Amino acid sequence: MAPLINKYYPGLEKVPWIKIGNFPSRVERLEEMGNAHRFPELYIKRDDCCHSVYGGNKIRKLEYVLADAKSKNRKLLIAVGATGSNQVLATGIHGGGQGFRVMGLMFHQPNAEYLRRNLLLDCHYGVEVKYTDSFVGEIFLLFSEYLKAALRGDRPYYVPGGASSPAGSLGFVNAVYELKEQIEEGLMPEPDYIVAAAGSLGTTAGLELGCRLLGLKTRVLAVGVSTPRVVNPRGLANMVRSICGYMRKHDPDVPEVRCTENDVTMLMDYLGDGYAHITELGFATVRDMGRLEGIPLDTTYTGKALGGGLDWLKRNGEQDKVVLFWDTYNSVDLSELCAGVDYRALPGGFHRYFTEPTQEELISGGSPPASPT
Repeated sequence: MAPLINKYYPGLEKVPWIKIGNFPSRVERLEEMGNAHRFPELYIKRDDCCHSVYGGNKIRKLEYVLADAKSKNRKLLIAVGATGSNQVLATGIHGGGQGFRVMGLMFHQPNAEYLRRNLLLDCHYGVEVKYTDSFVGEIFLLFSEYLKAALRGDRPYYVPGGASSPAGSLGFVNAVYELKEQIEEGLMPEPDYIVAAAGSLGTTAGLELGCRLLGLKTRVLAVGVSTPRVVNPRGLANMVRSICGYMRKHDPDVPEVRCTENDVTMLMDYLGDGYAHITELGFATVRDMGRLEGIPLDTTYTGKALGGGLDWLKRNGEQDKVVLFWDTYNSVDLSELCAGVDYRALPGGFHRYFTEPTQEELISGGSPPASPT
């Protein structure tokens, strides 16, 4: 099925798109989690299981990004992220499935269990991974690898962090139109709040723009989970305008949405010590969702997002509101595939993540995680 938004704005049919995910993703009520935290109207959007091999929020974006790369006859996808990047892995799995070669450029982050799994899966799916110590180093590495690939005739295509280009983020504008149909079908009431992780801003900006275009009363709570230099209210508003401008370029009937940093809600107090550093609140939220609902979350994005969103709503007396948590994690268990991979097949820079303890191992050994702020 073509994107729903194309029915509203036919000019968007010119935007390349391919089907990857199984949408619409389900809406479910989180009864046990809601009861435990005193949120009687708590729901979840299950993007975590929108694909049988690997789900999560990257699927909606890659439906546009990979189609754009195909339309330009590119051969090599160069994806960027931290060493535990879900983005690099998703691009490797789904880009590889579309016939692309995939290279992943990664910078250092704190060690974690999911990081190890993702690196082993990168290896399993044939992603060519390269390591650098810092985000700045990754920028230089990107220029170098892109230029070398172009000179080789590999026709490289840059996939930005989180696949959060204006084209990729259009996937989450369309997601709100999907949600609107589910509301009209009676699957849930119109939410007062959508809670989602803000890492590369494409997901939350797309949700914000979609709510505005449809005139929903819904307020998007974008929970910052990455560096405030990039993930901040001004950056979020800029992304909203950028996506809207991209849409208007293809269909002038798309309303111009004026959005400033004062028009968005970004929660900046739940990052902890930095990107991918486990917080006490995030860790507890991951535990609660697993124990109460049987739904896996992660400590870098979704645990911090749901924990932070619920905490903010409690502090503001909004527990009686209809709250929708947008699950951006992948819940498909690929651990069996990891078992057949030796980490020593990875470049040497990644070996430290398998010989040094993870944050979870340190926590279980008695070192508490950082507080939410």
